[in-house]
Amino acid sequence: STTRVTYLLENLDNTNFTANSTKLNVTDVPDLAAADPTQVAVNSGLDLQRTVNYFVSQSFDFKDRYIIDALYRRDGSSLFGKDARWQDFYRVALAYRISEDFKLPGVQDFKIRAARGTAGLRPGFSDQYETYSLAGGQISKQQLGNTNLKPAIQTENEYGINIQFLDRFDLELVKADRLTKGAFLSIPLSLAASGGFLNQVQNAADVSAHTYEVSLQTRVVDTDAFSYSFSLTGDNTRQKIDRMDAAPFRRNATGAQGQDVFYYKSGEKLGVIYGTKWVRSFEQLKENPANASANAADYVVNSDGYLVRAANLGKSTEAPIAYVNANRETQHVIGDVNPDFSFGFANNLRFKSFTLYALLDGVRGGDIYNFTKQWMYQDERHGTQDQAGRPVADRRPLAFYSAGLYNGLVANDHFVEDGSYARLRELSVAYNVGQNTLARFGLNRQIKGMKLAFIGRNVFTWTKYTGFDPEVTAGGDFNFRIDGFRYPNFRTFTGQVELQF
Repeated sequence: STTRVTYLLENLDNTNFTANSTKLNVTDVPDLAAADPTQVAVNSGLDLQRTVNYFVSQSFDFKDRYIIDALYRRDGSSLFGKDARWQDFYRVALAYRISEDFKLPGVQDFKIRAARGTAGLRPGFSDQYETYSLAGGQISKQQLGNTNLKPAIQTENEYGINIQFLDRFDLELVKADRLTKGAFLSIPLSLAASGGFLNQVQNAADVSAHTYEVSLQTRVVDTDAFSYSFSLTGDNTRQKIDRMDAAPFRRNATGAQGQDVFYYKSGEKLGVIYGTKWVRSFEQLKENPANASANAADYVVNSDGYLVRAANLGKSTEAPIAYVNANRETQHVIGDVNPDFSFGFANNLRFKSFTLYALLDGVRGGDIYNFTKQWMYQDERHGTQDQAGRPVADRRPLAFYSAGLYNGLVANDHFVEDGSYARLRELSVAYNVGQNTLARFGLNRQIKGMKLAFIGRNVFTWTKYTGFDPEVTAGGDFNFRIDGFRYPNFRTFTGQVELQF
């Protein structure tokens, strides 16, 4: 039995001040005194956060068979609205080691476990306050304050099985169900009802999630001279908005005008992309009641796979046709960012004094919205607009891309791409220099051990995604796979020398 009582105080004081100018009146004098007074921007910030936490935990272990762990926690944070500063949380976990009571052939350890717990998600520093913007000497209202802003309470039920068998395999299976009540959403407001404010952060939604995880570790070979082991992991997660205290609305996930690609409403799965679909066949065109009398001879599918008017093919007037269904709806589901599963494959190999570690991970399925590509279409700067390598008959006029598929930055299915990838996340090779080698150079008296290593990270990526990096996310409310001029993950290589004296 173990009992623990904890008190935790967190204080964060962050003060910043910046000043910059885009024009110098005196050339090559990088000093604000030489700046044009009309081009100087001054900004400052004061961020004060206070958090108080009380914990009481209790654990029991009876005969190495029955394990109980419980925790109670009370949190107070200045990040919550002034009328909702404190919140209680708890955790209870149970485990039973079946193999201690029942001997199973080939099984060294067999444990089943279950746990239930709550956690609080904190809002951003400014979410509870009224905010204003100042531009050109004009003050405008932005966010309405919320003194009742509470933590988003996440309750999770987790069930797991752990099995060690055949003296070399460790298997773990986990199912987790999570419900987040009072999830934070920035809700658009009526200007008349809010007194001119544009939005307000509210505990506006309940979001449920279901996750399945599997992990397998094994020691394939283990001798004095050679060993090899690996681990496999995989998981699948789905999330849905169960309740939302607001009218359904589209969400801008990149901060770019016009890119409201996600739709929030009760019953909607998180991560579904909405937008314009382009007609790819005459049958699709006929679904629109307005095209009931259309003649198939007047249309043709171009070399990019889109239906266009035959009379405009190859001309500057060639343009894609927006799909309208039988209900005259113009906005449709065009993608889903949720992967079918994520995976990891870690390898450890040792041969005498050499060791090698390689980690491969990635995702299967799930779409990415390539907003970077869409933005570049309007400026005619994307590589797919280069027609030089195509047969003359297959070349499309630039206006087909810059005026048509570009679509005024409104989301459309041309920019939805498969986000599957596999990445060699890490590759390291190390050599442990033996005492005989050190003695040969007369170093064994001063140095007890030496290791030389070479480490590469983000070494290589296999993907069909046409952007820089398929591992992209954006958005403030939730993370979505939308590529809005995001920097790719850097590829790094490091050399290491480790000495023991």
